Amino acid sequence: MITYTIAMPVPHSHLFHVHITIQRTETGDVQLSLPAWTPGSYMIREFARHVQEFQATDGAGVRLPWHKVRKDSWIVQAGAATHVIVSYKVYAFDLTVRTSHLDGTHGYFNGANVFMYVHGHTREPLILHVDPQPGWQVTTGLIPLPTDPAHPQRASFQAADYDELVDCPVECGTHRLLTFTVDDVPHRIAIWGHGNEDEARLLADTKRIVEVQRALFGSLPYRDYTFILHLTDGRGGGLEHRNSATNMVDRWTFTDQYERYLSLTSHELFHAWNVKRLRPAVLGPFDYQNENYTRLLWLMEGATSYYDELLLVRAGLMSEERYLQKLADKIVQLQQQPGRRLQSLEQSSFDAWIKFYRPDENSINSSISYYLKGALVCWMFDMAIRSQTNGERSFDDVMRYLYQRYPVEGPGIPEEGAVLAAIEAVGGQQNGFRDMYEQYVAGVAELDYHAALAVVGLEPRWQ
Repeated sequence: MITYTIAMPVPHSHLFHVHITIQRTETGDVQLSLPAWTPGSYMIREFARHVQEFQATDGAGVRLPWHKVRKDSWIVQAGAATHVIVSYKVYAFDLTVRTSHLDGTHGYFNGANVFMYVHGHTREPLILHVDPQPGWQVTTGLIPLPTDPAHPQRASFQAADYDELVDCPVECGTHRLLTFTVDDVPHRIAIWGHGNEDEARLLADTKRIVEVQRALFGSLPYRDYTFILHLTDGRGGGLEHRNSATNMVDRWTFTDQYERYLSLTSHELFHAWNVKRLRPAVLGPFDYQNENYTRLLWLMEGATSYYDELLLVRAGLMSEERYLQKLADKIVQLQQQPGRRLQSLEQSSFDAWIKFYRPDENSINSSISYYLKGALVCWMFDMAIRSQTNGERSFDDVMRYLYQRYPVEGPGIPEEGAVLAAIEAVGGQQNGFRDMYEQYVAGVAELDYHAALAVVGLEPRWQ
């Protein structure tokens, strides 16, 4: 059994104190590594640079020798010790959805930033103890354990394995909690910070987003869901997790820019199906030390970007007119990128690690966003399917087909042929979808906006 304990005794130091207790029957060295990236954010970030004061002892408190074998890996010479306790501190003062942040107002941590894994034991059940500051509550998507009378302030949780541990971020503090249920499944919104939000409206609209997404897929894929919402000064972003998401918006965004919150919430929730369950084969279980390459991010992020605002229309939270304006904006944005003639969606997906997350002054000339073009291509497939089936089927059916064909407990979507096969299964094999796929996904052909818009009686007018 491996138990993780994380404490934050001096929040203003921005240091999380981590202890890993390893009970074992084997002998010899113990190797530990800290991830170099976090799932959902495809860039090597070298989180180990924030680790300090690493040490190891046996169950009696006797120090064990250790050494580093690479930038993010440590070996403890444990010998015959049946208990190995590893401790270290992690500096956490980077307020983003993919990193960790600790100060006098709260402690937020993404597990990939703070929890090392023990080689050879990543598939085993784990225990997490969180020791917050007095008066702080702890909110996460992990399954809670009963309170230990010896540690009444401590919050304890269980995880099925290391993947689940690091895929459930934790918010500690005096945050507000809003709750609702859909299909008897509990949902929580943990809000850190204050702005011009209307809690009642935020709660009702978030619930409506959950309802329309459940309607698309037929059921909710999780036992419960936690939205961690950070209200900040000018920062933004979102990161999906298996039964939670961390969303960050400007604290004053809830009036004239309210749709930013709605779109972000819709996007990250959609990932509960698309990415966290329906996923490329390489995206779980993860290799946390190296790049995990896939050519399917255009579907994972592009389809999610297509549906995030489309589902707001279905939910009654965005007008059709506003949606069409947003669609037009996307078309204009892509057409203003010369890189669309050079980089395909498959290439953009594969090179996310070195291009999308590392833009420079030449990026617009040499590359495209698999979010942006991926959304437009999914829209074009949707229009083509509706046209070829007289409106009886749509890209909704493609997503449902894939979701059922490649369940979460399976190996994931194969890189070659699987998505096209799903599109043809829904829209028909003789209806030109292979050509569309080769031109728009594998190739760099210009998108035929006229054909897609004509399906619904519209046409593009360039001004």
